[in-house]
Amino acid sequence: MRGEDIKAFREGRTLNQPDFAAWLNEKLGRKYDKAKISRWENGSEKVPAPVISLLLQEKIGPVTRHGPALICAAANRKGGVGKTAFTVNTATLLARHFKVLLIDADPQANATIHLGINSIEREREEKTLYYALKASVEALKSRGKGFDLGDYIVTTDSGLDVIPSGMRLGDAEAELQSQSSGDCALRECLDGGARQSYDFIFVDTPPHFGMLARNALTAANTVAIPCQTEMLSVAGVEFLLENLDMIRRRANPGVSVLGILPTMFNARLTQDQASLDDIRNLFGTKLRVFGPIPRATVYAQAVAAGRAALEAVPDAPGYEVYQAVADALIQERARMPEVMAHVA
Repeated sequence: MRGEDIKAFREGRTLNQPDFAAWLNEKLGRKYDKAKISRWENGSEKVPAPVISLLLQEKIGPVTRHGPALICAAANRKGGVGKTAFTVNTATLLARHFKVLLIDADPQANATIHLGINSIEREREEKTLYYALKASVEALKSRGKGFDLGDYIVTTDSGLDVIPSGMRLGDAEAELQSQSSGDCALRECLDGGARQSYDFIFVDTPPHFGMLARNALTAANTVAIPCQTEMLSVAGVEFLLENLDMIRRRANPGVSVLGILPTMFNARLTQDQASLDDIRNLFGTKLRVFGPIPRATVYAQAVAAGRAALEAVPDAPGYEVYQAVADALIQERARMPEVMAHVA
């Protein structure tokens, strides 16, 4: 949220800066003043995350009707680029105001572990994505009988719903390959009701372009591409865009690219700055390139704590970029014909 957005909100409420500060203080229990509001509006000081969250909630209003969902897959052909951090933090941010489901489609179960969910225990109970996909396929054969996706969902303390992953998910690669419509299994699983029950669905994908990644891209409305500011990650973006073109031709012609999110950026390193410039120069004319997420210890600490960084530290470095991504997803969803029909 930019300074002009703050000013537009304030003026829309016919409040001067002191009155706006008083309103914020009443809502948030803070001690903001006219000078602070002025610095936010002229861009000389960043707007705190709690203020952004409050203003977004005031603009959106209470969400009483959910669905249809915008499905966003996080993907890059290079591993270790921040896909899971993007998925977990953006989903957690949106879950403050919307009904959000996160699907961990990576057998490494990084998103599951990040959110403090016991992957081994869920595997033992047969309540992971692997078993959800298997049950969905069987239900389709029996015309939808006996399958409830809710049986596989864990709800976190932040209100985010999660379908966890586990090691058995790796077996799904070969099993889906042997099925005639194996690349549509996730889409069919979500079409059973989840698409109409949630506002946003995020899918964290594995880096290799196997059946699980194909399933995610086939089900998605849009794809976000986290990209570490280093050379190999940039190459991974190019390969992913080629794969996405194939998905459009064969299975999902309407899938879009939300944008590229540079990650793990260290402004003091010449190599990071050069890679950021490469990302902007190579892709910036055709795709949106968000601001970079800085490398910060809070993200690793959040994993150890089993929480999203933006839940543990709302003002974590890079929060304003995640907020920009969340805003872009809200706008993308608002353009969906089904959502426009609901509003009408």
